[in-house]
Amino acid sequence: MRPLFATFSRVTFAALLCACFTGAEREKDAPVGRPGGKCLAPDGRCKSGTCNLDENYCFDATDPCDGFYCGGSERGACMVTQAGLPACTCAPGYNLDKYSLYCCPDDAASDPACVFSQSGDGTESSGG
Repeated sequence: MRPLFATFSRVTFAALLCACFTGAEREKDAPVGRPGGKCLAPDGRCKSGTCNLDENYCFDATDPCDGFYCGGSERGACMVTQAGLPACTCAPGYNLDKYSLYCCPDDAASDPACVFSQSGDGTESSGG
């Protein structure tokens, strides 16, 4: 028979662990092949959902905004277009100039994901 304290400690630790990670998925890229992530190459399919071949992302047709966070709730919000696709609407001070589904700050230098520089061969490369 287990001591009550040991069982309580495990349950308490698990509850605290879950509480600490609430919302963490918003700071991570969605898994490839899942809603919010890139389509699987080379045939443009998804493990779940539908692939938007034009934009190369997976989405759930029954809940198009599932997996799309537009950079976080302070930056913007996902909305469903008339075509049934996810789209971001950005808060003041943020824009969709670099990405169609990620709200970058108007001062792009404050977000490494939004900074790009021109390389010598004329292609864009990440600045970070």
